[in-house]
Parts: sequence; C-alpha cells; structure tokens
Amino acid sequence: MTQRQTLTTLRDLLAEAETRAAQRFGAANQACAEAQRKLQTLEQFRDEYRDKYRAALERGDPFALLENLRQFLARLDQAINLQTDAVAHAAQEVEQARAAWQAAMGKRKAFDLLLARQTAAEKAQEEKSAQKLLDEWASLRAIRTHDKGGTHR
Repeated sequence: MTQRQTLTTLRDLLAEAETRAAQRFGAANQACAEAQRKLQTLEQFRDEYRDKYRAALERGDPFALLENLRQFLARLDQAINLQTDAVAHAAQEVEQARAAWQAAMGKRKAFDLLLARQTAAEKAQEEKSAQKLLDEWASLRAIRTHDKGGTHR
C-alpha cells in the first residue's frame, strides 16, 4: 500500500469516526431537548395543580382533599427536582459529545491537509519527472541533429 493509499484509508476512517461523533452529538441534543420538554411539562402541571390547591383553599374544601393536593404537589416538586438533574446531566452529555465531535473533526481536517500536501508533493514530483524526461529527450534530439549536421559537411 502506498503512502497516499494509507493516508486516504486513515482519512476515510477518521471521516467515519467524525460522522459517528456527529450522530452522537445530534442524539445528545435530542435527548437534552426531550428532557427539557419533560421538565417544562412537569412545571406546567405543577402550576395547574398549585392553582387548583389555592382554589380549593379559598372554597374551603375538605381537609382530606387539600392534603391530597398538597402531597401531590410535593411529589410533583420531587419529580421536577429529578427532571432538573436529568436536564443538567443531558446538557453535560451534549457538551461532551460536542467536544468529541469537534476533536474528531479536527483530526479529519488535519488528515485532509496532510493528504492535500501529499497530493501536491506527488504532483510536483510527477511534473519534475516529466520535465526531466522532456529535457533528456530535447538533449538527445539536439545531439542527434548536431551529429547529422556534422556528417553532411
């Protein structure tokens, strides 16, 4: 395998790793957004039940109903605290996935640059070889032309 083929293979592997990292980043973003939606839903639900609790207090509803609403609100607050932690964890995963994706992209770009340099070096070498052949051919032709011209005198 030539150096160019090796670099191309490595670049392809890095591009695949970058794609996987980008997919993980996207999945982490979606998971974080979903966790935030759940938190928002729980907060809206708590606000609705808090309003129901206040209305029940104002109406003078029975103590058992008020206590049930209060306990339910306490459980909702616990769920909100847990979901807040889940959102924070999901946001942390997003940042880790972003960093991994950016690192993978950086590696791939470095190999792109290395491959471009390798291609440029190969092209320069080919051009140099072609010029050398042209120079040799021109020299041989000049010698042959000179030799033919010298024998006819």
